[in-house]
Amino acid sequence: MKRLRDTTDEPGTGLRAGGARARWGVAVLAVGLLVLAACGGGGDTSSTGGSAGTGAVTKEYKVKVGTLRQPHLFAPAFYDKFLPPNVTMETVLFANSTEIKTAVVTGSVDFAVTGITAALEGAAQDEPFRVLAAAADGASAIVAKKDSGIATVADLRDKKIGYVAGSAQDILLRLTLKDAGMDANKDVELVKVAFSDMANALDRGDIDAFSGAETGPSDALVRGVAQLVVHPYETRMKKINIVFGTSQAMIDKDPELVRIMVAAHAEATDYMKAHPDEWGQAVVTAYSFPPEALTLAIANISLGWRLDDAYIAQAKVLGGELEGLKQIKKQPDYEAFFDTTFVTELMKGG
Repeated sequence: MKRLRDTTDEPGTGLRAGGARARWGVAVLAVGLLVLAACGGGGDTSSTGGSAGTGAVTKEYKVKVGTLRQPHLFAPAFYDKFLPPNVTMETVLFANSTEIKTAVVTGSVDFAVTGITAALEGAAQDEPFRVLAAAADGASAIVAKKDSGIATVADLRDKKIGYVAGSAQDILLRLTLKDAGMDANKDVELVKVAFSDMANALDRGDIDAFSGAETGPSDALVRGVAQLVVHPYETRMKKINIVFGTSQAMIDKDPELVRIMVAAHAEATDYMKAHPDEWGQAVVTAYSFPPEALTLAIANISLGWRLDDAYIAQAKVLGGELEGLKQIKKQPDYEAFFDTTFVTELMKGG
């Protein structure tokens, strides 16, 4: 059975403890109930359960999977439906994708659903994070304060825009402004705001607009404090966003476990895509997000696990943009960064 541990209010994350930890007690209980409903089978290790892997089982696994408290990184909550009974999984929640990537390469967690931008930044520094599968694209929007007169990208000139530095939404914002003839460092005022506080910051008037990740934009729209400026997918970066990965050390140490986890990730992703209402309700139950905002957010998320030449080519475009924006100093070794072995096996198998 899966356990869930939250690190977003632990020392070193820069977030406050106390009240946040109490609120997370509710989320942990809710996810626990979800997992109880999803778990199947007992401790029989004579053969694998679910559909992730077949044949005799000779080894028990306890794995940790890092992710974020967002609907487009929710696949780990469904892994238990597809894991064999010899695999016990704990989900660890982090504050941002950079922390998740670091936890993977240091061995604090075994696998992760995380942002490809943070993973690319690490790979450009020769960190051994490996992308095993895609996970979700999109899940981004630029919104402005309701009745602010900001209706188009051009209207953002000289305005205060909330962003999270180094995130996919940061890059999308910069590229969107660039395509409209603006320089993000000169023609607007960028204000660092946590994703979780963007809607409130907009409502308070601290910022005029923000480039956010779901459910922030949808929450602001449903609350009536924001109006949509653009879903910023027309840039060279397009929708590429979230990936599933592990460390090179894990691949070298136990490729069979990697194979099991990739299969579970793929099946969980397909399940969520086929059951959006169940996916949305599970997120609402786990994190107490407003249902109306979740419905809107899910419509802005494109799920998928396959890695093909087109996907990798898009990642290289993103890498080029990151270098152009001086967020990385060199391009990573893409052949090492993407390990397509396991998804290729799945794609050939079905």
